Amino acid sequence: MEDRKVTYLVQGNRGSCHGIPLLGFVLCLAEMADFVDHRLFEHHLKVAYLAFRLGEVLRLSERSLWNLLLGGLLHDIGAFSYQERLDALHFEFHNPHRHAFVAYTLLRDFDPFVSLAEVIRFHHVPWEEGRGRGVPFESHVVHFADRVSIVCSFREDPLGEIWEKEPFLRSFVPRLFHPEIFEAFRKLLSRDYVWLDLASSHLRRIVHDLVPPGKLCLNTEDFLRFCRIIAHLIDFRSAFTATHSAGVAYVARRLGELTGLPRGKHELLFAAGLLHDLGKIAIPVEILEKPGPLTEKEMRIMKSHAYYTFAALSWIQNLKDIALWASEHHERCNGRGYPFGRTKEELLFESRVMAVADVFTALSEDRPYRPALRPQRVREILEDMAASGGLDTDIVAMLLDHFDEIRASCREVQEQSALEYAAFRQEIVRFAG
Repeated sequence: MEDRKVTYLVQGNRGSCHGIPLLGFVLCLAEMADFVDHRLFEHHLKVAYLAFRLGEVLRLSERSLWNLLLGGLLHDIGAFSYQERLDALHFEFHNPHRHAFVAYTLLRDFDPFVSLAEVIRFHHVPWEEGRGRGVPFESHVVHFADRVSIVCSFREDPLGEIWEKEPFLRSFVPRLFHPEIFEAFRKLLSRDYVWLDLASSHLRRIVHDLVPPGKLCLNTEDFLRFCRIIAHLIDFRSAFTATHSAGVAYVARRLGELTGLPRGKHELLFAAGLLHDLGKIAIPVEILEKPGPLTEKEMRIMKSHAYYTFAALSWIQNLKDIALWASEHHERCNGRGYPFGRTKEELLFESRVMAVADVFTALSEDRPYRPALRPQRVREILEDMAASGGLDTDIVAMLLDHFDEIRASCREVQEQSALEYAAFRQEIVRFAG
């Protein structure tokens, strides 16, 4: 296998992780996807854990085990709408392959995920007495683990429940399930710890600890490339957000340069900009694209995304600062923002930069409820927000001093992102057709 496809399998000295732990990133994406509905609680964690344990029984290679673990965590990440997510809760459902293809299209451009993307693409292909032989074997393992997670709650009596469901699952061999995978499942039935792990309130930690220290780490270059992939996962859910994170990331980095922040923070601000709306993965696309005013309940759901961004990123080693900067983009210097209600004195300077970058970018682009505002109107709103104590006056002044330059460069960045979104949509349309 080519080295470029395994660059994320980095072993640090003495088992330490030299860089950013990839598994932490993937875990937070899975967590966001499961926040959409309480019925999805820990679904991705359960699929990942069971797929990994099945892979161990099947004596698969280390590379395959990582594909099973990460594939289980990301297998439904392409289900953008609320209805798509709920449809996937049915044991058999119409058009199961669309969301798998969406995830594949987004993940395949990250070199370390080339083979993983293929696993996810085919994870709903049935075995069909051997006719499903042409897809990665790991796809069939993820498919089986996914269906087990659908039929088992793993709540009150996990040991009794799994034995009770065994005849039902067996009835779909070999139409849906590979016989060899079902036999591996049969061997797991007597290993009580597997099913008790799946019922555990510590499942996230259990899944995290499946990866030895020092494995699955990202260097700085791959970290930023993966942040761009995540930004696409966030933004490509809606035409109205398709270029937003790219714009915020550029503006935040440029403001960091103009305000004299140390050079080492410029790329970190860029990463925070790409990740700032991570929590929107938990927001149904039906709310993101609603053309009229949101109801009070919908507004509460929408506002929760900033907290979810913090909740997800704060778990990741070496990303504590980025977690704060990214999640505080809706905070206001007068304490009237959210999710924490912090004042200027309580906010890091980088968080205040993110807030200005987000407001500027949002005002300058189309939204479901209004077209992009004209430059003069954007200026006026920024000035008003600074004067009323909402945004940092010095940072706003710096942006206004370089308004035309920042606006032109931001539009250039967003136009490139728009081209990428158009190509993505075209592929999805071709697939559906």
